[in-house]
Amino acid sequence: MRILIVPDSFKESLSATEVSFSIKEGVVSILPEAKVEELPFSDGGEGALEVLNKHTEGILVTCPTENALGEAIEASYFLFGKKKKAWIELSQASGLAQIPPNKRNVLKATTYGTGLLIKDALTKGCTEIILGVGGSATNDGGAGIYEALGGYFLDEKDRPIERGGAALCSLKSLIPPQISEKINWKVACDVNNPLLGNTGAATVYAPQKGATKEDVKLLEESMSQLAKVLKQHFNRSLTTLKGGGAAGGTAAGMFGFFNANLLSGFSLLSEQISLENKIKSADLVITAEGKIDAQSTQGKLTGSVAQLCKKYEIPLIGLGGTVEQPYEILYASGFTGVFAIQNGPRSVENSMENAASLLTDATSRVLQFYTQSKK
Repeated sequence: MRILIVPDSFKESLSATEVSFSIKEGVVSILPEAKVEELPFSDGGEGALEVLNKHTEGILVTCPTENALGEAIEASYFLFGKKKKAWIELSQASGLAQIPPNKRNVLKATTYGTGLLIKDALTKGCTEIILGVGGSATNDGGAGIYEALGGYFLDEKDRPIERGGAALCSLKSLIPPQISEKINWKVACDVNNPLLGNTGAATVYAPQKGATKEDVKLLEESMSQLAKVLKQHFNRSLTTLKGGGAAGGTAAGMFGFFNANLLSGFSLLSEQISLENKIKSADLVITAEGKIDAQSTQGKLTGSVAQLCKKYEIPLIGLGGTVEQPYEILYASGFTGVFAIQNGPRSVENSMENAASLLTDATSRVLQFYTQSKK
C-alpha cells in the first residue's frame, strides 16, 4: 500500500516536517509494511523554502536583514539552480514567528526586512522574484518592501513618513526605486480576500496580529490611502484585486508597485516538485493543518490536495487541530473523511503543546478503522 503524507504546518506549534513525522509514526504502528512517502508541504507561504530545498535544484541563501519591528536578524531565501529566479518567503523576515507575542505591534510592523531579501536576490542577477506571503506580522501593504528597494513615501509636505501600516494614513506621494522594469514579479497567494472592507486585510487578519478595533480602523484608513496614491501614480486599482488582502495587503501592494501577478501558491510550488504525479500514484493520501474548515477549500493546502485527490479518485484523510462544519463542503471538495486530533477535553494551549503525540494517536485510530473497513 502506497501512502503519501502531504501536510501543512500547525502554526506556532509544529512545522510541516514535524507534522509529517508524527503522522508517519501513526501509519507505521498500524501498517508497518506500507510504502510511506513524506512530503511536508506549503501553500506557498511558510514552509515553502524547506520544500524547495529538498526537492528542487538550487541553494538556500542566508543574509542579514530585519524582522517586522526593525531588529537585526538573518534570514534565508531560495535561489534556483539557474540563479535567475528566487523564491522569497515573507515569513522568514517579516513573519509573526520572528516576534514574541508580547512584542507584536501590527501598527508599526513593516515588510522592510523582506525587501532586503529581495534586494539581495536582485543583486545576484535574479530576473524573476516569487514572493510567498503567508504568516506575516504586518499590515503595511508591502510598503516596507518598496522602501527597502529604494522607494520613498512622502507626506503632504514631502517629508518621508515612518515605516509601518499606521503611518500610511499620512501618505500623499511616492518616489519609485531605480530598479529594472523587466523583472518578472509573482506573488504566491493562498487567500481570496480583497485589500479593503469587511473581508479585507485589516478587518480579517490584523486582529490575529494583535490589533484592537481602533487599530483595525486606522489600518483600514491606511490601506485605503495607499490604494489611492498607487492608483494616482501607477493607474492600478488595488481595491478590486482578488487576494489583495493577503499578508496585510502585501499582495495588493506588489501588484500596485510592480504589476506583480497573484498566483496560487500551492500551484506554483506543486509544479516545482510534480506533486500531482505523486498523488496520482498513491493508494491513500493523508493531509493535515491546524484548522480544517470551509476556508481550507479556498486555496489552502489541504483543500488543494483534496481537489487533486478528487480528480484521480484517491481517498484522502484530513487531520486537523480542529475541524469545523459544514463538513459537506469538505467532502464535496475531495476529502474522504476529516478528523480532529483531540482524544479528550483539552485547552487550546494543551493541544498545541501535545500536537505531535495527538497526531500520531489520531492517525493510528483512523487508519485502524480505515484498514478494517477495507477487509
